Amino acid sequence: MIIARRPVRATALPEVIAASLRERVGAEWSTGDQLPSEAELAAEYQVSRHTMRASLLQLQRAGLLETRHGSGTYVTRYNSSIRAGLQELRSLHDLIAQQGHRPGATYRLRHRRPVTPEEARRLERGPTAEVFEIEREITSDDRTVAFDYSVVATDVLPDDLTAEDLTGSIFERFARVNALPERAVCQVRAVLDGGIGWGAGRSPSGLYLLLDQVQYLPGGRPLSWSKIYFLDDGFDFLIVRHGT
Repeated sequence: MIIARRPVRATALPEVIAASLRERVGAEWSTGDQLPSEAELAAEYQVSRHTMRASLLQLQRAGLLETRHGSGTYVTRYNSSIRAGLQELRSLHDLIAQQGHRPGATYRLRHRRPVTPEEARRLERGPTAEVFEIEREITSDDRTVAFDYSVVATDVLPDDLTAEDLTGSIFERFARVNALPERAVCQVRAVLDGGIGWGAGRSPSGLYLLLDQVQYLPGGRPLSWSKIYFLDDGFDFLIVRHGT
């Protein structure tokens, strides 16, 4: 079957082409299939090889494609799951969407309250500080992939921002108020706790992979402390090795 496509303008961003290629993974190309060459794809989309290379690189970083030296580019066997690089600080909402899935978040708790002693230590605040406390269920295509327990320092956010304003992608909300974190310090460990999560999406065994992280604003001031519990089949984490 031949699928006709309109040419992509030379001024289009690589994200536009990456989105088109992502739609073809699974529909036109299955796990293990080899894609046309970079030159062939560039000619099909009527863009430069540089632009096509940047688009393919996005899908490689997302774990949908892999390049085999001297052979070509192939659809990976991991393309049905969500993959996250531990070296990257990205919104879970955007990460899920960029890999061709439908992100969702259901909030169980959103309110403003005084900081606890442990939160004050983690966020480097005084004992009278306040935080937004958030508990939410993260979904991909309506399937639960994680539970997020977070606290956000209120003193770096606009005074008129309420807990109810924190919806959807929290990173997107932070960006709107110029409070986007630029780095995080985290610990990753397995957790067995039947009290984590709620509803039908919680782990039957109580087993999760915990990403425990403090996120920092430019300049080094802590913004938030998050404990995100991933279901064991919800995410694949990438670790990139450098050096020998």
